[in-house]
Amino acid sequence: MIRCALSIALVVTLAGAPAFAQSPPPPEAGPAQPLVSEPAPAPDGQAAKPGLSQADGHAKAIDELLARLAKTDNPDSARRIAAAVQAMWSRSGSDTVDLLIARSLDAQRKTKLDVAVKLMDEAIGLRPDYAEGWNRRATLRFMAKDYDEAMADIHETLIREPRHFGAWMGLGRILQDSGFKAKALAAYRRALDIYPAIKGLKREVDDLALKVEGQPI
Repeated sequence: MIRCALSIALVVTLAGAPAFAQSPPPPEAGPAQPLVSEPAPAPDGQAAKPGLSQADGHAKAIDELLARLAKTDNPDSARRIAAAVQAMWSRSGSDTVDLLIARSLDAQRKTKLDVAVKLMDEAIGLRPDYAEGWNRRATLRFMAKDYDEAMADIHETLIREPRHFGAWMGLGRILQDSGFKAKALAAYRRALDIYPAIKGLKREVDDLALKVEGQPI
């Protein structure tokens, strides 16, 4: 039994609104125009114009994309929107952190998971508010089957971004693999609330619901 079992209920109910295990693949060809537009940063030495700050504009763009994602039934369109959300989540705002993440990904590709995790330790130390940093480290720990630490990192991800559908999927996978089928079902349903058209998950949820809840009357 994983050490985090006692805190699973807290994690599953963490977000008031509705799996990093595998992120949806990027689209083969993106849309001709950006899905959303963000306010351009002011040129060096010039004051920004009144209105949304760059950070506010970034957050607003993510909000708009996730609102569209929740209403999109077409898998191809949903995959493009999800890829755009993930691209925006990946922006750390720090060149140093971006470099550490690039090196971590390179180490991951070379199956040097211990090195990849250490690099993400450094990235998180520099930007502890960066949700995607926690999610990436959770992915690495999941790959290493270190479920205790992966659960802890998922918890930190969802504190910072409760709508992280990848983290909810990863949480569901760990819970399911650990025998907590009812809580896995709850986590998967959170992911579906955010990203209803995610490939294959609806069928998996339906199958798991039969095992957990039985045949509906």
